[in-house]
Amino acid sequence: MKFVKKLLFLIIFLAFGLAGQAQSLRSYVRAGDDAFKKNDFGTAIQQYAIVLKQEGENAAVLWKYAECARLIFAYPEAEKAYLTLLKSEKQLKRYPLLKLRLGQVVKGRGDYVKAIEYLEDFIANAEPADQTEAKAELEACKYAMTLSKAETNPIEIKHLGKEINSPYSDFAPFVVGDTLFFSSYRFDQKSDRSKPKHKITKEMISIGGGRAREPGRGFPTTDTAHIANMAFSPDGHYVFFTICKNINARDIRCELWLTVIDRRNHWLPPVRLPEPINLPGYTTTQPSIAYDKKAEGPVLWFASDRPGGKGKMDLWYLPLDTVYFCPCALPLPGKKIPHLPKFNTPINAASINTTENEATPFFHAPTQKLYFASEGWNGLGGYDLFTSEKKGDEFSKPLNLGLGFNSSYNDLYPFISPDGLRGYISSNRPGSFYLDESNKSCCNDLYSFKITSPPPPIEKPKQPEPDSVPKLVAKQVSDGGKAPVPLPVFQEPVLQDFVGLPLYFDNDEPDKRTNRTSTKKSYDETVQAYLERQAEYKKRFGAGLTGVGLETAENSVDDFFENEVRRGNDRLQQLCDLLLTKLQSGQTVEVIIKGYTSPRARSDYNLNLGKRRISSVRNQFDVYADGALLQYIRAGKLKISETSFGETTVRRGVSDDLRDERNSIYHPEAARERRVEIIEIREKE
Repeated sequence: MKFVKKLLFLIIFLAFGLAGQAQSLRSYVRAGDDAFKKNDFGTAIQQYAIVLKQEGENAAVLWKYAECARLIFAYPEAEKAYLTLLKSEKQLKRYPLLKLRLGQVVKGRGDYVKAIEYLEDFIANAEPADQTEAKAELEACKYAMTLSKAETNPIEIKHLGKEINSPYSDFAPFVVGDTLFFSSYRFDQKSDRSKPKHKITKEMISIGGGRAREPGRGFPTTDTAHIANMAFSPDGHYVFFTICKNINARDIRCELWLTVIDRRNHWLPPVRLPEPINLPGYTTTQPSIAYDKKAEGPVLWFASDRPGGKGKMDLWYLPLDTVYFCPCALPLPGKKIPHLPKFNTPINAASINTTENEATPFFHAPTQKLYFASEGWNGLGGYDLFTSEKKGDEFSKPLNLGLGFNSSYNDLYPFISPDGLRGYISSNRPGSFYLDESNKSCCNDLYSFKITSPPPPIEKPKQPEPDSVPKLVAKQVSDGGKAPVPLPVFQEPVLQDFVGLPLYFDNDEPDKRTNRTSTKKSYDETVQAYLERQAEYKKRFGAGLTGVGLETAENSVDDFFENEVRRGNDRLQQLCDLLLTKLQSGQTVEVIIKGYTSPRARSDYNLNLGKRRISSVRNQFDVYADGALLQYIRAGKLKISETSFGETTVRRGVSDDLRDERNSIYHPEAARERRVEIIEIREKE
């Protein structure tokens, strides 16, 4: 009898267990379907994947999974799912578009021969009404095969690696001097309370090929919208960019905004551009500005889905007011941007646009060529990059830039150097970082390119030199007797630009709890370990705070680490670069540095700690570029001197309470006291 009761209990338990499991799996399907309806294909595919782990033969879920994978460009994963369905004649009848979808994803990963087989098979058996899309794909595959065999300029493509790229999308490169500006979707929306937090896009910079970081104080930023697509006017002072807000999980709406770098290189508060640039209910995005010979001045290009176009996103342009957008009209330091001029109606680049999407325009002033991305013109797959020459008001037929620039994936956001030989693109081609190991989908990364067999040379304008914001002097350059056009001449950096440079240290670093006056560590070793503690500093300084107070505390720590600690290290590398150039030209240089500490220890201990910090900076000069400066240091051509300091250097209000670590260690004001500063640079010819 006991055995019967146990057996009955087991049957009931299993019945409820299986029913519960089935109910759970159905909830995942519903969640996936709900995400799919919202175009949130990344979330949907995760929900369907959970179901398929338990029910791998669930054809309905497998089809949805495959569709999601295709739409997020996870082509190998989509192909595998479609092929599983293709094994069954029943599923082929249930999903009549199966071979069309297979052709599309196989084309997407660049196997055009196999894609043609699937597409021709689909066309042979499909109803005439269903053949239009497949025939267009078939034509595109045949063209792609021809294009992939065509001779093009040899090109070297380089993925920019973890110093620049993230697992999220990085895009829209633009170079000013040796500073690379780009947009990145890697940032958490700090005010968002969901888990995980939603991401937003911000601008980042990389100086001289260094690690990417946020630009710094004064730069346009917000926690509630995406900021992207920086475009500088030819004089370098007027900066157009986009502010975008999410409509749903996949779609966003963008508007063009303007900020100005004033005469003291300060960013002014941005303003939204009025109609007819921005139109309510439509997207205006991806600005590009360059000198146009026909317009005899700067022309603004952008992409928009506004009325009057050919279909989806089109390319538009309009000449800018040369009186308003010139260095002579810059607002005075500390002033706001004056009233905006009246803008003319943008012009649709009709001969370039198609019924599909055109995007990411870049007008190359030296050659008067427009570079852009398109889904409508035939290419290798996804978005391809094209160029069209502008002659007066006419555009030549777009020319595909070919293999290398393009792949079977999405290739967008061209930036071309003035000589036409180098630049950047953004692509999600294989080799890009991705978020999900299981499907290797997402995201666009930045790639540099170099044309190794150059075309005939063109006149090369002078280029700006290091710093995150260019120093500009307006110069009038004649254009064949036409009205003079303001073009930038950038001042080269000088050693005196680095006087006052602060270099920051972690508490009691380098080498804790010692009275030694020297260290074997270089500054770079010390600061990298310091930067790794940024999250800990945020946590400790924000402890006990909530709401706006917590957000303010965390932002102040982030601002200090990104815009002072990291920037200081970047600037030190730039100083070393410039020192080497000066020393190679025969100059003698003395760099005088001074150490500071926070007031948490005895004066004699602080003095020794300050000397250790100076020692680490000395070591950095020694190890720079595998010892490139050592020969000049040993020969007395480069002298690193130090000056003493005392307790009076600490600012009032900085805590010295050993029990109050929040304010004496983790407070940014206390952290600013732990530094070495370059206080003087002496040069002799």
